[in-house]
Amino acid sequence: MNTQISESSENYLETILILDNEKKMVRVKEISQKMNVSMPSVHNALHILEERGFVSHEHYGCVELTKKGRATAKKIYDSHMQLVNFFTAVLGVTPDIAEQDACRIEHVISPQTVEQMNEFAKKYLSDAQDRGNR
Repeated sequence: MNTQISESSENYLETILILDNEKKMVRVKEISQKMNVSMPSVHNALHILEERGFVSHEHYGCVELTKKGRATAKKIYDSHMQLVNFFTAVLGVTPDIAEQDACRIEHVISPQTVEQMNEFAKKYLSDAQDRGNR
């Protein structure tokens, strides 16, 4: 089974996770609306994700992340949020731009780099707070 995942598939997994956290019942129509793509596109993507063991989906039923899918989606989402936080808190980028940039970057940046950025942000913010308390 091929478990490599494309940028598009990562976006679908992340969207399914977000919708699942909001609603607990994720349907094709909701994914379509959230991602601004057609319902046939969602069906095609779900078919690929299902073949690779990331989701389960009954025809006309709910979409559910498998254990593997949830773990993968969580990694993608966590990386996204760390990038957004770095861009806004450290670099002073507006939230809208930070979201857009994180969406683009999260697919190509290494986990090690994201972690180092996160550690830098923690230290930077802690140091800034210490400077403010003087």
